[in-house]
Amino acid sequence: MKSTFSSGHFWHDLWIAFFIFIIAVGIFMGQGLVIAFGVMGLVAGAISLIWNRLALEDVAYERTISDTRVFIGEEVRMTLTLTNRKPVPLAWIQVEDEVPDALQVVEGDVPMNVKPNVQTLEHSTSMAWYERIRWRYRLKCTRRGMYRIGPARIESGDPFGFLRNRMREPAQEMVLVYPTVVPLNELGIPAARPLGDVRRGLAIFQDISRPSGLRDYHVGDPLKTVDWKATARMRSLQVRTFEPSSTHIVIVVVAVDTMAPHWEAYLPADLERVITAAASVAAYAIDKQYSIGLFSNDTPVQMGKPMTVAPSNGPEQMTTILEALAAIRPYALGPMFQQLPENSRRFPVGASLVVCTSFLPPEFVITLNEMRSRGFRVVVVYVGSEKCPTLDNGIVVHEIREHLDTLEAVGESVAG
Repeated sequence: MKSTFSSGHFWHDLWIAFFIFIIAVGIFMGQGLVIAFGVMGLVAGAISLIWNRLALEDVAYERTISDTRVFIGEEVRMTLTLTNRKPVPLAWIQVEDEVPDALQVVEGDVPMNVKPNVQTLEHSTSMAWYERIRWRYRLKCTRRGMYRIGPARIESGDPFGFLRNRMREPAQEMVLVYPTVVPLNELGIPAARPLGDVRRGLAIFQDISRPSGLRDYHVGDPLKTVDWKATARMRSLQVRTFEPSSTHIVIVVVAVDTMAPHWEAYLPADLERVITAAASVAAYAIDKQYSIGLFSNDTPVQMGKPMTVAPSNGPEQMTTILEALAAIRPYALGPMFQQLPENSRRFPVGASLVVCTSFLPPEFVITLNEMRSRGFRVVVVYVGSEKCPTLDNGIVVHEIREHLDTLEAVGESVAG
């Protein structure tokens, strides 16, 4: 909803009062020229008032962005369009729009830095009736994240400069910048067997998307598998059967806490390395047609619940994973060594947990060993600067900090 605000009425009213006084003096002195001068002033005041009220009527402001889903280092084109849709010209009009500094302006008018982490795009011009003006920009996406462009502030008024009318255009455009995705071998992870010895699937788990028939009910069968229509037809309880799952399930675990306590501070570069590792592992799993999900201890929009993406191997799953990773913030709901066991019941039994982290305190080491004892295959992708602690022999560990440092040295945007 647009909001408007007018200013300058004090001086305008003072101007009107002055010309009324001039007319009164002219009448008292019988001076026609003085009266005419006062009348002209009143007419100009009336024109000023009407013009100001009409200044921002039927003025439209639009943003057009070439792509709202991009990777770090890519560029987008943005067009700002200002349209005067009425038969009244504007002697002057000013527009200010806000762009996060993570979307660096590389082509277009030079922005001002009025607020921290925000670039202000300012334009001043005049407009004829039914005129349309465009400004074009090229923005380079320098950091992962979810960024909003706007809101815009538009100001105009009467041609004499006494009255001003301001309008706030609340419409915003969102640009989602995905994290960097690199091949596993560039991360220092052997692409042949990054998860260790992995079976293709576990025959003891049934895939509900692959029905195979009916059979008689046995004690202990879940009621949700009962086929009530078949039961009524055959007059005995019948349950649906399914083929065993043949897809390996990978849960990418993203630990956003980079130091203790989790609520006090964080290391931005380490968090970006964690997310780069997670995105790269996800891309590998999708390429292998694994069923992949995501779990993070980041604080999501829905307070009190961790961020999760249910496992799937559908064609849109990689996009869903990247969107979730792009939106991750450095606000942990709780330390991962607590969040992981509390939410592990949501994970399919026998799944591989690929834990991407830069911080492995003793409590987290105990948690990872516990996850393995529960039947999960645990893989740790460690990006911390400290030496990785010793874990159980059955846990696969990849220390990739040096490889990420090498990628940054050659110009890859890993740490944002």
